Amino acid sequence: MARSSDSTRSATAREQARKIQQEQERKQKLTSVLLRVGVVVVALAVVVGLTLFVLNRDDSGAAPSEGPAPAAANEQGGFVLTSSTELAEGDELGQIDASNVEDPESELPPGVAERETGEVPHIIIYTDAFCIHCANFEAEHSAQMNEWLDEGLVTVEYRSVSYLSSSTNYPARAANAFACMAEESPESYSGYVGQVTANRVNNDEMSNDQLTQLASESFDADLGECIEDGTYRAFASYTTRHAQAAGIQGTPSVYVDEVSWADSERPFRELVEEHIEEYQSES
Repeated sequence: MARSSDSTRSATAREQARKIQQEQERKQKLTSVLLRVGVVVVALAVVVGLTLFVLNRDDSGAAPSEGPAPAAANEQGGFVLTSSTELAEGDELGQIDASNVEDPESELPPGVAERETGEVPHIIIYTDAFCIHCANFEAEHSAQMNEWLDEGLVTVEYRSVSYLSSSTNYPARAANAFACMAEESPESYSGYVGQVTANRVNNDEMSNDQLTQLASESFDADLGECIEDGTYRAFASYTTRHAQAAGIQGTPSVYVDEVSWADSERPFRELVEEHIEEYQSES
């Protein structure tokens, strides 16, 4: 009997040892699997992060202060639409230096002035592509402004600035893209600015590839190299510096001739139509 009991205890001990060993092996395998999964997750996160960086990166880090200006740009960095598909001639700025912008002498921003007799009303819009209020303004008023433009009742000037913060420098990248369109395909400038700016309603930034794709698919314009190279990033800084020097504190800042829309506390369409009626009464 004693031998049988000893044999039983020995077998039980061996079984317990076997189970302990199996449990240890199971835990080791589980740890190994979790470690491999963790490595894969980290690797994927790095890949996704790098992909997002490539898609949304700033053109070249800090923007240069010197560079070319589009032919249609005026001294304030604005583009003046004389119809929905035509830009006025620019001021032949050539090379600009954003670090060398002087403060204006007048209290009003340069170009904001009382309309001369016989001249159509002039609308100036300081806009930032990352500004949700600018997006709302474009969504609500761009179609009407295009109608006024094509009827020869107004001129519209866009001054695209980079006031708002973005991890991808989106306002500056978009302003560069607008300048690219003004240079490469001026007939599409108004539509492109309107679509890109209104896109902010969706709380989205657009990557350089998306800005390029929109230009190509919607306007048959090849802006890829200009956008990717940041050809007009210095010009975007130049326009922004002029706006700051003129005391523009936020966007959209809109003027109808010498009147600030914000200060008028009136609906935009009503304000513009009043100026149009004054112009028409002179004819």
